[in-house]
Amino acid sequence: MQTADAAPAPVPAADRRLGHRPELDGLRGVSILLVLYYHFKQSLWLPGGFLGVDIFFGLSGFLITSLLVAEWAQTGRISLRQFYARRALRLLPALFVLLGVLCAGAALFLSARRAAEVYLGSLLTLFYVTNWALAFNLVLSLGPFNITWSLAIEEQFYLLWPPLLVAMLRLGWSRRRVLTVLTAAALFVPVYRALLWRHGVAHGRLYYGSDTRADALLWGCVAGLLVSWNLIARGRAAEFWLRAAAWLALLLLAVFMNLFGAATPFMYLGGFALVEVAVAVLLLALSVAPPRPMLAALRCAPLVWTGRISYGLYLWHWPVNWYAYLLPGSRGTRAVLGVALSFVAATVSFYLVERPFLRLKRRFTPPRAVKAGARR
Repeated sequence: MQTADAAPAPVPAADRRLGHRPELDGLRGVSILLVLYYHFKQSLWLPGGFLGVDIFFGLSGFLITSLLVAEWAQTGRISLRQFYARRALRLLPALFVLLGVLCAGAALFLSARRAAEVYLGSLLTLFYVTNWALAFNLVLSLGPFNITWSLAIEEQFYLLWPPLLVAMLRLGWSRRRVLTVLTAAALFVPVYRALLWRHGVAHGRLYYGSDTRADALLWGCVAGLLVSWNLIARGRAAEFWLRAAAWLALLLLAVFMNLFGAATPFMYLGGFALVEVAVAVLLLALSVAPPRPMLAALRCAPLVWTGRISYGLYLWHWPVNWYAYLLPGSRGTRAVLGVALSFVAATVSFYLVERPFLRLKRRFTPPRAVKAGARR
C-alpha cells in the first residue's frame, strides 16, 4: 500500500528534522522503569507508576508523526507500505520469540487449563486485540499476555493515524487546519471519557479502550507536528517559558504518580487529560528548549541504554512477574530476581533478535532520515 503526491514538494526552510535524540531514549527509560516498579513493587509508594505507559503513548505519537512529516517534507510523499514494513520489522521479531517461548513453555510445564489461557492470550496478542478483550471482560485473564493491551492500542493507532495524515496532506489541508482537527480530537476524548465514567461505565472499559485512551497518542501527534513544522515560538522569553512549563509538567507527573492509582475516579474526570498534556509539554521542551539539568539526567548512559531495550523489557517483564512464584526466596527477593531476569531477557532480545532487524529496517527508511539517525 503506497500513497504519494504527484510531485515531490521542496523542503520548507522552516521545517525541522528531529533526528535521533538520546534524551528521548532516556525518557523511554524512565517510562519502563516506572512500569517495572509498578508491577514488581513491594510497597504502596508510587501508586501511579502505571503512568509510564502514558509517557510511552505520547512518545509514540510524537515520534511516528515526526518521521511521517519528515518523509513528506523530504520527498513529497509518504509510503505507507514502507511505514508498515518498518513497524513490522521493529515490533514482530521480538514478539514472535516471546509467543514461541511462552507457548512452548505452557505445553511442557503447565496444566491444560493454564496452558489454554496462554494459547488464547498469544492468539489475541498476535492480532493486537488484547485491550478490547480486557475492556469488555471477554476473558478473565490473558496470563503472561495481560501486559500487551498497550501494544494493541499503539498498533491500532498505527493502522489509523498514518493513512489519515496522508489523506489530509494530499487533500491540501493547511497546517492550521490539521492541527485544529487533531487538537479538537485530543480535547474531545477526555470529555467523552468523563461522560462514560459519569454514566457508570466500568473502570476496565475506560482504562483499556483505544477510544478512551487515544488522547495520550493524539497529544503526542500534536507535539510532533508543532516541532516538525517549527511552529513553536523562539527567542529567549519563549524558551524561558517553555522550560518553566517543562518543570511544571514534570512536577505534575511526580505528584500524580505519588497520589493517584489507576482506579482513582479523578483520573477519569480530568486527571488523565492533565497527564497527557504534561507529557506533550515535556516532549516540546526536550525538542526545542530543553532545561539543562533535565537534559543531562535523561542523557545519562544507563538510562539511555534502558530506553533502547525498553521494548524487550516491556514484553518480558510481565511473563517473568507471572511466573515469579517459581523463583526462590521471599517476596522481595523474587521481585529483585524478577527485575534482573527481565533485564537479561530484554538484553538478549535486543542484541540477538531486535538489532539485526533494526538494521534491515533501514532499507525501508527515507535516506535523509537514516542519515539523521532517527530511531523508532
